[in-house]
Amino acid sequence: MNTPPLPGGTPVAPASSALTAGRRALLVTLLMCLTPVLVGGGLFAFGWRPTKTANHGTLVQPPRPLPIAALGDAAGRASGKWLLVIAGDAACEAACVALAEGSRNIQVALNRDMGRLVRVVLAAPEASGGSLAALKALQARQPDLLVVPPPDAWRAAMAAGPRHRLFVLDPAGNLMMQYAPDAEARGVHADLERLLKASWIG
Repeated sequence: MNTPPLPGGTPVAPASSALTAGRRALLVTLLMCLTPVLVGGGLFAFGWRPTKTANHGTLVQPPRPLPIAALGDAAGRASGKWLLVIAGDAACEAACVALAEGSRNIQVALNRDMGRLVRVVLAAPEASGGSLAALKALQARQPDLLVVPPPDAWRAAMAAGPRHRLFVLDPAGNLMMQYAPDAEARGVHADLERLLKASWIG
């Protein structure tokens, strides 16, 4: 049966034709939304993994729990915070002090989240006079910097090596990320910014 034309002479499209076009548009939209999920699920199921991640540091897997109480008098200030730890097996000499000083820029760059992060330098009290004096002078300029003797449990878990490097602990006290001694500050900042944005704790 032919569709009767409108008074102006233009034929009216059948209702079934309009309904079919709407369903087609809906199916196309659903397919566009589901395709990335299906492709990603298929790649995961077949064992594909990206060769490079967005992290600039190395994830510690599984995370290693470290007792915050082992920090002694500093434990109260460190508890419940994200920790950016400077640690190494050698004495905290000039390079270590410079790393600790530069870590302040990483913290400040976090803007409103900077208060969620505490910086900790693990330095043995038997450090040589010159390096200890430089560290004390830095602490006087940056009073929020914690300088703590390295707990044995932390030293063993970190296995930092002779050159000082940065480590990240979550607010539960889990060692979760470490960096090479020559890691760029902007990469560390990018990782911390991502972690703090995703975390509801600390």
